Amino acid sequence: MHEGIFIAASAGIKQGKKLDVIAQNIANVNNTGYKRDRLVFKEFMPPFAPDEQLNAGRNVLLPAQISNSNVSYVGVSDYYTDHSSGGLRPTEATFDLALGGPGFFTISTQEGVRYTRNGNFRLNTQNQLVNQKGDLVLDEQDSPIVIDAPGADISIDAQGNISAGTGLNNLAIGKIKLVNFENPKTLEKIGDGLFRQNDPEAEEKPLTDTTVKQGFLENSNVSVVEEMTDMLATLRLFET
Repeated sequence: MHEGIFIAASAGIKQGKKLDVIAQNIANVNNTGYKRDRLVFKEFMPPFAPDEQLNAGRNVLLPAQISNSNVSYVGVSDYYTDHSSGGLRPTEATFDLALGGPGFFTISTQEGVRYTRNGNFRLNTQNQLVNQKGDLVLDEQDSPIVIDAPGADISIDAQGNISAGTGLNNLAIGKIKLVNFENPKTLEKIGDGLFRQNDPEAEEKPLTDTTVKQGFLENSNVSVVEEMTDMLATLRLFET
């Protein structure tokens, strides 16, 4: 009897966490470049089973006197961010940029270098390219990008090269730094569309196949239909 109570409790707690993740995804569906989070469950043997059945990833603890080595419990085996691309929407704004493939823009904040898919940029009062919070967008030399060309047409090509003017009056300004990582799972979501690299051994890799789309922004990769379907399925589990 006690085993049944704890099995049901462990499942209920984990499904509650799943609902939290789903709600967070839905709440951010309209945020530019937002990446949805995913929760993966797995069966774990109870922690007081024989040593060969123990799993370091377990997160359900039961009193030793009611542990049963033949009964499994629900646990979270993985929590990760889905870095797949969202759809692109046109804005025609000069400094709205989207990436047509994997990778990130590189941003300098007061806390250090961060990465983002949100290319909703603007110029500050010093004519530096910044995000909406005022954090600096970096070029390939890890320097701020200054666009001091009043009245000139600003073009940003598929490789991220910025130029002002046209024809013989075209002036090269710089190139936006675009990077990716071997394992994006090492990136931690910290809010405002920014990611922090938590692995000191991870190296930035330059992008080769990804293109920059000027005048576009990337939608979130959240599917409301999929999230709502997942939510209803999760709620039904509470009823069983």
